[in-house]
Amino acid sequence: MGIRERKEREKEQRRIDILDSARQAFLKHGLEQTSMDRIAQEAELAKGTLYLYFKNRDELLMALIADDFDRLIEMLETVVKGDTDPEKKLLASISTFNEFSKGNEFFYQVMTQFNIRSLIQHDGDSEPVCHFRTVNQRMMELLTSVVQEGVDRKVFFIDQPVQEIVVQLIISLKGAMVILRNNMLPPEWLTRDVEELLHSIACLMIRGLKSKEPLSTT
Repeated sequence: MGIRERKEREKEQRRIDILDSARQAFLKHGLEQTSMDRIAQEAELAKGTLYLYFKNRDELLMALIADDFDRLIEMLETVVKGDTDPEKKLLASISTFNEFSKGNEFFYQVMTQFNIRSLIQHDGDSEPVCHFRTVNQRMMELLTSVVQEGVDRKVFFIDQPVQEIVVQLIISLKGAMVILRNNMLPPEWLTRDVEELLHSIACLMIRGLKSKEPLSTT
């Protein structure tokens, strides 16, 4: 290995180490309260070194979000490429999203507490934001392909564009996550655990897609 290649590898490893430290700092201090100073302390780096890799806290946060979406996309692609019917693929896709969120506290906090759009609008041309746009678009395309497959195979019956159905699915699931995360329901109404409840919501949405008399907005 040449000197240049070794330096590039070392630089990439340093970036990975910074992201790992930043994730811990965000979890420890909160998404809004974590500063570059705190991240530098967590990474045991001079703040000047940190700025060589990320120009500000928002860019670093966006890089973490994009990396998480990368891993989620890999999991969803495995589900979508599987040899099973569209109904099971869609349910498995939703379950994968829920399982990923449950096992990743940082991602769950971002999904339920943070306004990602504000980061995109603030620094829309940065590499992490462009990366996020790409992976987010890919996630939408994967879910769209499953719903479209269901329509083509006459498993799902819809009277709206497929993209609108996907948006409704995502909003419904994220809304459920926010409500449950923030304890916005009377405790006595929650007779099942969160995982079982989210699964039931997904099944209810799929049952609606399978109805031959879909609810029309017109």
